[in-house]
Amino acid sequence: MIKIFAIAHNTFREAIRDKILYGFLFFAVCIILFSLVLGQLSLGQQIRTTVDVGLFGISLFSVLISIFIGINLLNKEIQKRTIYPVLSKPVSRPAYLLGKFLGIALVLLVQICLMLLVFFPLVKLQGGHITFGLVTAVVLIYFEVLVIISMALFFTSFSSPFLSGIFCLGLFVAGRNAHLIAELSKQENLKALAPLFDSVSTALPNLYLFYPSGKMVEGAFASVHAQFISNGYLFSTIGYGLAVCFGFLCAAIVILNRRDFL
Repeated sequence: MIKIFAIAHNTFREAIRDKILYGFLFFAVCIILFSLVLGQLSLGQQIRTTVDVGLFGISLFSVLISIFIGINLLNKEIQKRTIYPVLSKPVSRPAYLLGKFLGIALVLLVQICLMLLVFFPLVKLQGGHITFGLVTAVVLIYFEVLVIISMALFFTSFSSPFLSGIFCLGLFVAGRNAHLIAELSKQENLKALAPLFDSVSTALPNLYLFYPSGKMVEGAFASVHAQFISNGYLFSTIGYGLAVCFGFLCAAIVILNRRDFL
């Protein structure tokens, strides 16, 4: 366990120094601030617009940061062969990968907290409140990010950075629309392809569950983001996210164990 935390600490220190990370953070803050402008332009929907656009910005850039860091850090160590001296020590590959995952997860936690330092004051400025519903929406974003990190580590374990980025973005988009793919199987003119659509929607990680917008926030703004996500939904979605993370990390460990680094 100490070795895992040591790797996580080194990963965090390495990632937090990356200047591109602050570029992503800058654009995320710009979108969050722009939500204030859009809120002022909307008619009677200032709080709803600010919250919706703000959560979108936090979600989008958190995903982009997690893909970039998840792919870049592991691939950099493989390409520069700095992974060799680490694995030559009494450090198992599962411990190494888990340390990387925890280190990147901590980086994203810090990044999201920095975004919230801008987002929450904007909500208060519009006359809104930081309610349980708003906090749980941010929690869901973070657990979606954990899934993306595990995906990035999985693809990087066997592919190039470019292809890993394409695979991650593609799976993210498909996962966000898994519910729409499932709906296609119910279309009368697509009945013949229903088994295919059902199989694809089942195999895809359903990232729509983590999306803090759309139907989950419908009607919630009458009381300024009341408790629109139930505890049961929150815990079941967190459990689902952790299970998906576990699956991707296990697959990445299997692949890394088969690679010859030494």
